[in-house]
Order: sequence, then structure tokens, then C-alpha cells
Amino acid sequence: MSVPFGKHWKIDGLIAGPITRHGGVNGSYSILFERANGATIEKIEAIHWDKPTVQRLPACRENETGLPEGYGFQLGNIAYHHNTGHFEVTVATAKQYLGDVTGYQARIEELEGQAENLAVQASEAQAEAESVRQEAKNRVAELASAYEEGVESNG
Repeated sequence: MSVPFGKHWKIDGLIAGPITRHGGVNGSYSILFERANGATIEKIEAIHWDKPTVQRLPACRENETGLPEGYGFQLGNIAYHHNTGHFEVTVATAKQYLGDVTGYQARIEELEGQAENLAVQASEAQAEAESVRQEAKNRVAELASAYEEGVESNG
């Protein structure tokens, strides 16, 4: 006897029923696929779990969260339930995809450029400070020499 779970999601073109957290484990999900909706073990295994295309279907409840967006998954287990004609598939989050990060990359390049400029400015300031220190040292030596000469000629 087949128990229809409904058409909630389309994952890489394969119709799926409800998606729920699996066993209360964070990052682990249970997905139901029905044979009546064309699911086979081969089709389930053929899903690009590392970066699947997930689409919410109209029959899906608004409060059903499904799989988190921007993640890749690792296929865990596929269990077939003959009495209801469905597969229960468990997946776990594997990688997170950040999407378009070109704005962040541009900002990083800008900040790296600023840091490089500041490093050059600091190096130049350090060289200038060393030059001033050396000039002051030379001037002190000149004054000390002049003082010594003045003391000797007056003494």
C-alpha cells in the first residue's frame, strides 16, 4: 500500500516529499522520495549532492525549511520501505558555498593595497627618523667638539 507524501521539492530534477532534520542532529537531514514520483536508487545516487539544485514546489508548506541554501551535502544512507514504496535518504552538510563573493574580494584587494601603502609610508618615515637622528647625533658631536676646543683655548 502506497502512502503519498506529496511533491514538496525538486532536487536536481527528482521529485521529493518532505525534508526534515534527521534524528535531531544539526546538519543532518532526512528526505523522502516516492517510487510513484519516479524515484529509483540510481536516480537518488545521481543527484549532485556536493551542490544540488533545490527547488520548492507549490505543494510544499511555507514553514517547511527543506535543505539549507548554499551548502553541499554528503549522501549518508538510502533506505527503501517496500510497504509504502518510498526511499528515505539521509544527507549531512559537507561544504558551504558562499555564492558571489566578488564584492568581498574587491574589498580585500583594496585593503591589501592600503596596507601595502601604509607599510611603504612607515618604512619611509622610519628612514627619515633615522636620518634626523643621525643628523642630531652629528650636531651633538660637533657641539661637543666645539665646546672642548673652547674650554682648551680658554683654559
